[in-house]
Amino acid sequence: MPFTEMVVLVAAFAALCLAGIHLLRLVGTAILHRTVRKAIDKDAQAAEPLLAKLTAAPEPSTDDDRTATLLIAFGIAMVAASLIIGDPRWLHYGAAGAIFPLVIGTALWLRHYLVNRSSRTDRAEQQ
Repeated sequence: MPFTEMVVLVAAFAALCLAGIHLLRLVGTAILHRTVRKAIDKDAQAAEPLLAKLTAAPEPSTDDDRTATLLIAFGIAMVAASLIIGDPRWLHYGAAGAIFPLVIGTALWLRHYLVNRSSRTDRAEQQ
């Protein structure tokens, strides 16, 4: 199989997976909205706690940098696999493919670092 066909097939499969995930989220949101509408239609007073719970501020995200770590590890693994293969063409393909997860993972790590740094300085100023 030529490289271009392989890349197109992988990209098409990834697009189908992402589309499926988003369609499932859309269905879940539609079910939630239908449930809220039914609750409001039956008894608006009883639906107030449900609406208050749904409109409450989301939980603050935990300090989690697993996604960044996994993306960087994936990029390094792609380069290492290309080096092990030894063919110069594969090294170019592996390095080119590894740039995306390395850049995204580095950006996520940088964001994680800056958010933690900002929260530390905010706590220090409050004291």
